[in-house]
Parts: sequence; structure tokens; C-alpha cells
Amino acid sequence: MLISVDNYLNFLIFSRYLVGKLLLITFGYQVLYIFYPFFYCPFQNKIVNLCPTKNMGLMKQQVYNLKEFAARHHLESIFGAYAAHIHIDDLCEKDFIEMALERTLFTKLMLVNRGSIRMGILQHGVETEKSDRMLSASELLVVSPKHIVTFSDMSDDFEAEIIFVDEEIAADVVYQLSDDKLKSALDIFHMIGDIVRHQHINKVEMIQSMVNVLKLLVSELPYENVTITRDLKHKKDVYEIFLHLLYRHFRTERQIRFYADKLNVSAPYLSRMIKDISGTTVNDHISSLLYKEICNLLHQTDMSMGEISTYLNFSDQSAMTNFFKIRAGMTPLAYRNQL
Repeated sequence: MLISVDNYLNFLIFSRYLVGKLLLITFGYQVLYIFYPFFYCPFQNKIVNLCPTKNMGLMKQQVYNLKEFAARHHLESIFGAYAAHIHIDDLCEKDFIEMALERTLFTKLMLVNRGSIRMGILQHGVETEKSDRMLSASELLVVSPKHIVTFSDMSDDFEAEIIFVDEEIAADVVYQLSDDKLKSALDIFHMIGDIVRHQHINKVEMIQSMVNVLKLLVSELPYENVTITRDLKHKKDVYEIFLHLLYRHFRTERQIRFYADKLNVSAPYLSRMIKDISGTTVNDHISSLLYKEICNLLHQTDMSMGEISTYLNFSDQSAMTNFFKIRAGMTPLAYRNQL
């Protein structure tokens, strides 16, 4: 039995159409996008799109790294392709909503200071179940690169800050922050924003350090109402929380006992554990942060030696000078004069 060329081609086209419909029914849009984005429909004698127009638009979107994203939206508070900080109240609602729909390669963290806004999370162009909810003051939203967030119904008094960072962070979660955690988060957001906007000798190290603190803060939020004990937490987890506490308190608290009490462990145990995990002692961690902070204050501020020693809780200016000279090989004043 001979089959004409026209009939054979029609058979192939119709088969392709049926396979596309089968993929759509069985696996959903994400598989269909990959293999059969468009199909010929013999009944309508035209090319038809089996996928919704809205989703197809999302699939065709360009994916931006942070530097490209910042250039596209004219963001100024950015450091390369690694970190950026913005205030939502500096943007109009339309610009903010459109910005959120971009596909990106970085993690987004939004801290709500005032007001409320409705959000939803898209995955593969489709809003995930139960993702629609209101965000309100003292809540932190963390969104991974693979997802897109939709926003609507922004209240007139809405204020928020966003950190964009090219790091993997436990994401796609909304946290209600306690007063203490809210203060910590605000401090970190403001510090990252300040570092990004201004010149610093150790800018890379400073930003990376603050991003690490931010990651540690987010990692401990699920345990907000849980007492940290040896049995509950692994040594590495205790070490990470120790670093978070240290970054927050090193200017005023330099005794191991203070951090041990915060972590609900003994001072000898904390001292051994820090040494085992990091290879350096608690005092080494504290001294390193103090030295870097003094260098930063000498370079970035006009504070006198006495003011710096008081700010960092040294007993007097002489104690700070001796501490700095051991590490730098020169006095703080000589260090400042050579800048």
C-alpha cells in the first residue's frame, strides 16, 4: 500500500501534535517548554502555542546576574556582581513589582520595616500552592534564584530593605522576627548597605564577612525559640552561632564566659570546640576582628585615638596602642599617617 507524500507529512505533523498534548497532560508545562514549545494543529491549520501566554513570557525572559540586573534597573548601591542593597521606598510601586518579576542568578532577602504587601512565589512560571500571603512589618522574606516573586496590594506606608547577594542561602521562606533578631537583621542590612556605598581598604573582606553573618542569622532563625544545648546542636552549628554573636558584640564583650553563657555551654567546652573546628582560639577570633575594626576606623573616620579606644571598650588609649602595635608593628597614629 502506497502512501502519498502529503498524507505522510500530515501523519507526522498530527503525531507531533499528539505527543505534545501527551507531554502537557502527563508532565506539565516545564517539560513541554523544553521539548515542544510550539505545535502545528491540523484542525486549525496554524501553529498553536499549547502553553499559556503568561508562562511562555516568563520562560523566554533573560536571566540576569547581579551586575546586569543593577545596570538594567539603575541600582547604585552595588558591589560588582556579588552584593547590593536597596530601599523599597526609593522606588515606585510599579518599578518594584516589575523588578521582582525578573529572572536572576542571585538570592534576594527583603526585610519589611513598615506596612504590608501581598506576595506569591512562581516556580517554572506557575504560582506555587499556598504561597500567596501578606508580608508585614518585622518579617524577612528569603527567595532563591530559581523562583520569581509576585507582589501586589502594597500599602501606602510600606517600607522595606532588600539585600541581593550571589550566595546560596536557605530560601523561599518567610520568617517572623523577634525584637532581638529584627535588630540584628537591621544592623546587618545597614552595615552591608554602608560597606557597599563607601570606600574601604578591605571592602571585599568586609562584605564577605557581613554576608556570612547574614547567612548565619538566617540559618539560626528556625531555632529561634529553642535552647541551644550540646545534645541539640552539632558543634559546627554552635560555632556558626558563636561567630554571629561575636560579630555583634566584639566591640564591647571580649570574655569567653559571655559567649559561653549565650550558647548555654561551659567556657572550657566552647574554648576547646572553637579550637578544634577553626584551628584558632576564641581570643584569636576576637583579636582579629578588633584589629580590622581599628584599621577601618583609622582609615574611614576622623576619630581620635582616645575616641577609638573608648568606642572599642579598651581600658585606656595606651592599652589600645599596645594591642595594635603588636599586630601592625607600628602605632595607630603612624598607621593613619601612612595612609
